[in-house]
Amino acid sequence: MGRTCSICNHQDREQINSEIVAGLAYRDIAGRFELSKSAIERHAGEHIPDLIGRGRELRAWLNADQLVGELRVLRETTLGILEESRTAGEHAVSLSAIHRLEKQAELCARLLGELVERQRVETIDLQVAEKWIRIRSLIVKCLDPYPEARAALLLALEDAGE
Repeated sequence: MGRTCSICNHQDREQINSEIVAGLAYRDIAGRFELSKSAIERHAGEHIPDLIGRGRELRAWLNADQLVGELRVLRETTLGILEESRTAGEHAVSLSAIHRLEKQAELCARLLGELVERQRVETIDLQVAEKWIRIRSLIVKCLDPYPEARAALLLALEDAGE
């Protein structure tokens, strides 16, 4: 019969597990809970590898969520600058804002592509995609005199993943 895990039976097991998953030093955890470093190592290696993996995935998703939030703020700010510069007739600033929006869209597309690529490989008809991009751009441009309709369309396209 194997050795009984001192951590699985420890009254602070959940806290110990949390600290292991958080990546704290085993030596520090052991000292805080009056355990041996080797007991922490055995427990981490034998009893909670799935928990550690899920913790890493969760941290990655939280970081991704934070990045998405920051990108949204940048996009909203840039759109605001674009609207203000167009109203003021500052074409150079407008073009600069448009350039920034293109870069932001490219970054979002790359990030989204990495996520999709991890899940599945997909073939895209580039001619259809390019045609849709041109049509979408024309529609959005035609709505320039109607900022509320334009904003509603852009929001709908964003929600639809377009």
